[in-house]
Amino acid sequence: MILGFKTKFTDKILSGTKIHTIRKDSKNRWKVGNTIHFANGIRTKNYNCFKIDKCISIQTIKIKYYMGCGNYPLIFIDNRLISNDEFAILYRKDGFSCAESFCEWFNEDFEGKLIHWTDFKY
Repeated sequence: MILGFKTKFTDKILSGTKIHTIRKDSKNRWKVGNTIHFANGIRTKNYNCFKIDKCISIQTIKIKYYMGCGNYPLIFIDNRLISNDEFAILYRKDGFSCAESFCEWFNEDFEGKLIHWTDFKY
């Protein structure tokens, strides 16, 4: 299956600093063992498949913005609220340099999946 990425994530994926991605999966398409085609420029003449790997594991993720909870959302992975320290690990391993940039990208309530191509899990 093809996973499209902004070019700013390509080097992070290839270097191993981005080790998972967060995606909606309303049709429950992503399964352990799926082949992942990492690409930029999907559906354009600039299509570039820059890596092929396997889906090693999947975890559910919920991002909830609550009034009065500070600047950052509450994040649940596999229905478990993660700590602030785990949040720091999450945004770095998802390719963001800081919590603020992660929250700009995911700027509203979200439910989806963490798609892993390494053995790492939360």
